[in-house]
Amino acid sequence: MKSNFSKGLLMTALITGSVMWGGTNVFAEELQEYTLDQMVVTATRTEKKIIDVPASVEVITAKDIEKSGATYIDDALKKVTGIAVSRTGGLANSKSVVTMRGVKSGSDVLVLVDGQPMVNAYSGTVNWNDIPVESIEKIEVVKGPGSAIYGSNAMAGVINITTKDSEKMHAKTSLTYGTNHTWIKKVNVGDKVGKFGYDLYYQGTDSHTYSDMATASLKTSSGTPNGDGYKVVPNSKGNGLQAIVGKKGNKIWDEDNYKGKFTYKFDDSRTLSVGYMKTKNEYSYDYSSHENWLGQTGTIFTPDGKKFSVLKSTFDGAPGGVDERIYTVGYSDNDAKLHVNAGLTDNRSWNGGVYSGGTSKSDLSKYDSKRYTLGVVKEAQLGDNDNAVFGVQYQHDTMDKVKLKKTDFKTISQAGAGKTDMYGIFFQDEHKFSDKVSLIGALRYDHWTVKDGHAYDINGIDDRPGSRSDSAVSPKLALNYKFDDTQSAYVSWGKAFSAPSLYDMFSGTVNGSATGTAASNKNVVIANPSLKPQIITTTEAGYKKNIGEKTTVQMAVFHNKIKNINYQASTGNYQNLPDNDNLNGDGTSPYQEKQLTSEGEGKTIGFEIGVTHQFDDKLSAYVNATIQNPQITKGANVDENDKIVRMTPKRLLNVGVDYVDNKFSAELAGNYYSKKFGQANNCDTITGVPGAYDPVFLVNFTSKYNFDKHHGLEFSVFNLLDREYYNYSLGQGRNFLLTYSYTF
Repeated sequence: MKSNFSKGLLMTALITGSVMWGGTNVFAEELQEYTLDQMVVTATRTEKKIIDVPASVEVITAKDIEKSGATYIDDALKKVTGIAVSRTGGLANSKSVVTMRGVKSGSDVLVLVDGQPMVNAYSGTVNWNDIPVESIEKIEVVKGPGSAIYGSNAMAGVINITTKDSEKMHAKTSLTYGTNHTWIKKVNVGDKVGKFGYDLYYQGTDSHTYSDMATASLKTSSGTPNGDGYKVVPNSKGNGLQAIVGKKGNKIWDEDNYKGKFTYKFDDSRTLSVGYMKTKNEYSYDYSSHENWLGQTGTIFTPDGKKFSVLKSTFDGAPGGVDERIYTVGYSDNDAKLHVNAGLTDNRSWNGGVYSGGTSKSDLSKYDSKRYTLGVVKEAQLGDNDNAVFGVQYQHDTMDKVKLKKTDFKTISQAGAGKTDMYGIFFQDEHKFSDKVSLIGALRYDHWTVKDGHAYDINGIDDRPGSRSDSAVSPKLALNYKFDDTQSAYVSWGKAFSAPSLYDMFSGTVNGSATGTAASNKNVVIANPSLKPQIITTTEAGYKKNIGEKTTVQMAVFHNKIKNINYQASTGNYQNLPDNDNLNGDGTSPYQEKQLTSEGEGKTIGFEIGVTHQFDDKLSAYVNATIQNPQITKGANVDENDKIVRMTPKRLLNVGVDYVDNKFSAELAGNYYSKKFGQANNCDTITGVPGAYDPVFLVNFTSKYNFDKHHGLEFSVFNLLDREYYNYSLGQGRNFLLTYSYTF
């Protein structure tokens, strides 16, 4: 492996020195200095300076996004303390994995855009490609439980994205070319005419992304050795061998993003906004670009008594795509301190069908989901020392999924459906004991009903569970002590929850129906609409400090205790289902009954610290680190107890420098995360092989030069040190993007 942490830090320092040369200061006035005096609203739903907020809060501004060279939202999140971002497929992956405080994104981290949840109702995942990054005004990241004022999904925190309002006539277009025949086209136009404003964005992306390794599992078998050029390596669990036989065809990615935001200002206080976002992408594989290192297909025998199979489909893959639309409506009355938000997140996804190169087929799966929301929030001054916020929210989710058999793409082999209605009400009060001491208390009640559920499998499942209801109470207390205008400390305690997703409740499948399957591998997974909400209890203490006018420090220690974690377990029952193996002698075989259950438990203890420093009006830097121990204390099996939570690193480090001088700006950033595990029992300890999750330190560099007020050039290099690593699939090596922009 090329990964070497200390060498990466040294290279970062050397390259940092190369961007420091003189010049006049024009851009310095635009450089937004990060201090604890920045105003935020997400943590308490009231406008406050970061130093006055009893929580760990970080802000990413539009200028920060521009300097970083971010293509998508998750790229911009990489510098945030405690967040680990993993986008395995490069640009060709809209479902990047983002973890925060030992908890995965999506169903357990609430992501909002202009008040509307980006989390889809089907599986609780987030499409990070939905929003053109140029349209973002700022991103506020609040770590810690947020259900007391936001409801479901805010277990580990809230990522709140606010998009721009147009203030004047502007237009900009850009064209980007990069590695893997990547082309990105962008257009933005907006204006404000009287009380009406609009901002329109388009982004089109076409890319032949890098190819992943093609592998085959080895089995013991005798035969005459044949074939060469392959490489035998262990699997990630270390309990078997796999042969790397070449590279798959390049993944072809075609995506279009549209965004429009329209605002009408009745007066200086009241504003109505309407937003629309659409992302449509499709991917396939360019089979003609594959590499077969053996030069043949068929069964290959090795000299040491093993065999493996190489098929044309080994180098190919099934296509897929996403069509997601987000609609938002917002009304704000700042004088009345009233905010109303409504919206719809409409997701339609599919995968499978005929392999892109025509080498094989797979069942075609389609997933449709909708999430409707309506919320009202009112702030009120109850007295000289009490400021209250109260609100109500309604959410309606629907899900329909279907899998069509590959024989004709008409016969339904699996299906699932369900609906949820959720109502929430909350109250929060901040009491100021003095100018130094304040206490925030919040309490929320959520109630939901699950109905119209259906789980079907052609091999023997047709469940239609009755409706049922559940609820959650989410309290929070937070005490803030402000020593002076430069430093503060806080302690907090709170509970948060994530309601089970429709996918988790209404998924059923029969496994092992193929002829010749061993009895131990025959099981039937039945639906469970009675899944409990996952609940987290967090205790946290933090400290914030402005050191002079140039340095800020934030640190926090936290303890999470989680219950009702979902895992699949046996019900102790068996179902006799028809199959060709006829193990019962009556045309049926026994299938062990399994079900997703809410019996898991976990805990996390962690510490995070972040420092930013402005050296002068040109050069600034940041560094932050997180040490955490996210553990499962009660898993589906005994060997999973006291193991690290899947897909969550124990150590994180982010470091970067920004340089702005006249027409030139540059940013150099490094991100490190320790080894992750893909298996619940952490048995996948082998690194450097397909299927592994390797520790890695990645360095990215972005520079920009504005020739004049119209013409600009930007050059970005990702994985600058060309680290070779696996994040299950092969990570993308050194790659670049070159962008020309024209501002009208």
